[in-house]
Amino acid sequence: AKRWYEDNMSLTHWENLKSSLLERFTTSDSSSKIFEQLKERKQKLDETITSYYDAVIKLCREYDSTMSQKMMISWLQNGIKDSLKTHIKRQMKLLPESARTTQAFLKIAKDEQELQEENSTEQESTQPYLPFITNTISKTPQKIQSNSDRTTTSQYLPSRQATYEHTKQNSPSSTNYNSTRSKSDGCDFYSQQRSNPRRQEPHHTVTYYTRREQQPNRQPSHPSTQPDSQHRPCSICQRINHRTNVCYYKKSHGSGTRDGGHSSTKQNPSRINYASSTLSTPIYINVQVNNKQHEVIIDTGSAVTIINHKLLKKIYHKNFIYKSKLHKSANCSSINIIGEIELEIKIQGHKTYILADVATNLITDLLLGNDWIYANNVIIDSPHQHIFLMNENRKVIVSTPFIKPKQLRLPVLLTEEITLPPKSEKCINIKILSSMNKTSEALFEPTTHLHSKEIFLINALIKVEKNRSQIMIINANDRQKTLSKNTTLGHISYRSEANNYLILPELSQGNDKHLISTAMFFHKRDSHPSDRSCVLATKREVTSVGLTCRMNNH
Repeated sequence: AKRWYEDNMSLTHWENLKSSLLERFTTSDSSSKIFEQLKERKQKLDETITSYYDAVIKLCREYDSTMSQKMMISWLQNGIKDSLKTHIKRQMKLLPESARTTQAFLKIAKDEQELQEENSTEQESTQPYLPFITNTISKTPQKIQSNSDRTTTSQYLPSRQATYEHTKQNSPSSTNYNSTRSKSDGCDFYSQQRSNPRRQEPHHTVTYYTRREQQPNRQPSHPSTQPDSQHRPCSICQRINHRTNVCYYKKSHGSGTRDGGHSSTKQNPSRINYASSTLSTPIYINVQVNNKQHEVIIDTGSAVTIINHKLLKKIYHKNFIYKSKLHKSANCSSINIIGEIELEIKIQGHKTYILADVATNLITDLLLGNDWIYANNVIIDSPHQHIFLMNENRKVIVSTPFIKPKQLRLPVLLTEEITLPPKSEKCINIKILSSMNKTSEALFEPTTHLHSKEIFLINALIKVEKNRSQIMIINANDRQKTLSKNTTLGHISYRSEANNYLILPELSQGNDKHLISTAMFFHKRDSHPSDRSCVLATKREVTSVGLTCRMNNH
């Protein structure tokens, strides 16, 4: 440092000296470390709003001394408690743009925390008799069990007992059991549950009461009064109202999932998000394409950026280069390329440029591929639903959130009230809430809210004629079920104009159904729907959901 100072005695102004010192002696990775700390900074359970606010603001200023108020508020909202996040965002949106400052955020957050603390105090004051009742219940069945039962239980469930005690010591309530258990304990439990499901069941209640008596002075919360299996979803269908070994979708060999779902094999079962059963969707963001606002997809699986020629006709452009190429998509369909065009992609005022291919049959308007991602040092932060553009020094230039695209899917409703007999399947009439005058095909995705009633629909490619179609519905109950008119059954998504194929396997002769055609067959778009249908001879036990319906052309 002394030698450098002696070599730079000509720097007589403080500002020049300061910038030169920082450039010479600041480590290259210091900013990236601060950025990682900022991403991982979350408000702790016992941490006050003021302490969390001061820590985040300090990190923001260390990372970028000129960071805007809007960016600081975004970092504050990302790490705050989930119980406060929604309320604070709602209050901040009510403020005018000029009043949305970090000080306003702090005031709103303090007020919301005080309100929640007052409500929690009122709830605690209404539970003085719970310890007496629960301790009495927990001690009574313990006297009935013999010593041999206790010994057998401890042999069958050692990991479960250890997991429960570990989480009880580290969490104030058994409600947080699932979120606080370690990864190894979670894996041990799942392996035991699959290997010895029947051996655990007879002693499940005994173990539960043994745990309760070991901690008589701790007030249990309401969820702990239910069997432990109710806290863990089925590893096949992810529902929480039954065990894995009695799942409706369980196959004779191995485990399976509902049609269109994900595999049930999990590497980290302790980190599964059971609250969401929806499938993953593409990443959409808002950008300006040649100064025209538009929604685009960021696709890390595409090597190049592609724009639809229909969108190109709607925006200002120049220097179009005619060039014929052919790309293959992930499903092996062809994407016809007719040329190249240079595009200006503007994100939050920051301009980027990319040479994009122009396609005639792209399913979306604009797809930003890896060529744009790598050229602009794009970081996709899925947990926080944001993307970040970095400069050469790994500093954030701009960020933008993910968005939900408008009119991506169209709702599908039931046209009339229906009654489904027990253990039956039926083709029903459906309607689409959209003006689809031309006959076309669409991909139907069923809703999940009917699963709790054990009523199931299937993912299917359906033929739509004048906003009407048919789909198979299955009642897996032992009693009949009635669905009212205009019940939401799911959504449809438009498909590209490229050919689509459906393959149906040949069924064994023992089944009470026969296919219109034999063995496997293919059909293209615009083929008659009856060419890909099946006829059900009689009612039967529901064992498969991979069927589509015949479309009546009346």
